[in-house]
Amino acid sequence: MIDVAKKFATRKFQEAGTENHFLEVYQILKNKFHVQDEEVLVAGILHDTLENTVTTYEEISEVFSKSVANLVEEVSHPKNYNAQQKKEYYEKIKHISKGGKLIKLADFASHLATFNDSFAGENDLPKFTHNEYCVYIRSFLESCEDSPAKEYVARLNDELDAYITNSPKPVA
Repeated sequence: MIDVAKKFATRKFQEAGTENHFLEVYQILKNKFHVQDEEVLVAGILHDTLENTVTTYEEISEVFSKSVANLVEEVSHPKNYNAQQKKEYYEKIKHISKGGKLIKLADFASHLATFNDSFAGENDLPKFTHNEYCVYIRSFLESCEDSPAKEYVARLNDELDAYITNSPKPVA
């Protein structure tokens, strides 16, 4: 199922004309978080397909399983979501399944590591001008059980927050 998911996601993101970090999320789940549950690993690969491609819940359910589709759906935010929907999304993910939370932790870990590398390399600031993202992640982490995965994401989040706090603000 893992190989099928990789091929499926690759095709879907190619059709959408966009790159995605799904292989990194998969590697974090498998190698850093030591997840062995195949459905969680597959859903990790597919985690952005509902948000960023024309893939449907029904399609994921048919190709993989309803359980995988449910995991992908619970970690997905609405396409082109507005500020209110963003707040609702970050509240929603505090109440998702353990498998869903592992996927979100891996997703956040991937993004945070990329952003931290950008700061460390003194590249242009990532898409942040404030630490709203860090605040959302910190709030999500409070809903997660203590684990090495949670600690890893918390450390990355604290690192990004420190970079943002200590960086000069962009001039408008």
